[in-house]
Amino acid sequence: MVNVKSFMKKAAEQGKAAPAAPRGPAASPASAMVAPSKADRRASDISDAIVPCHTRQEFAQEIRYHWNRSRKEFLSIGRYLNRAKEILPHGDFESMIQSDMPFSVETAFRFRAVAEAVDTGRLSLEVLPGAESVAYQIVTMSPEELERAKAEGLIRPDVTRRQLIEFKRSLRPPKDVTPNDRRRQLLDEYARLASRIAAIREELRRDHGLDPERAGGQGGITIDVEAEDIPAGTDGDALAGR
Repeated sequence: MVNVKSFMKKAAEQGKAAPAAPRGPAASPASAMVAPSKADRRASDISDAIVPCHTRQEFAQEIRYHWNRSRKEFLSIGRYLNRAKEILPHGDFESMIQSDMPFSVETAFRFRAVAEAVDTGRLSLEVLPGAESVAYQIVTMSPEELERAKAEGLIRPDVTRRQLIEFKRSLRPPKDVTPNDRRRQLLDEYARLASRIAAIREELRRDHGLDPERAGGQGGITIDVEAEDIPAGTDGDALAGR
């Protein structure tokens, strides 16, 4: 089987044999920006190429290779970010994240949190998922939640973000609704229903010449209820709310 790592090795060896760029005073300013050599471009192309596979084992090998590479890449990004936070002057790190990075501040925070968890031993590299958003769901667990997740077999490389979120929700029941919260819910529902009733009344008045709020008066509306629509044992007073 043709393996991508063997291609990379050959390309690297060819790159070493490539002629060096001119140095010293004789070099022109433009020579400082040396175009990538053919070997460099070939190495880049090979690293992104799809290796021909024909068997289950060959496909599995290549997929595992790229899976592991993706884990190492976002872990390295997090480590660089943590190191930059320590070294750069105050304000430079935040400016770098906002202006120089191809991802958001929130994504940078996740990269950093995952790298710190691995480097401090809280999360093992062997069980690290292949995406930082999934790994972040693990590192934000409390110690008790983490132990429970391990016992349930959720701390593994192929766990999904949905599985971890559902697990957290199962351990964190919704907070008790306070009287203020309930009052706010009722007021919101009242406002929604009042708006709907006003819209219905307007449509009845506009399209049918009826005003349901003018009971017994001119233009009022009478609702006829068939006998079969009235539940057995229900009298008129009950229907009227009396």
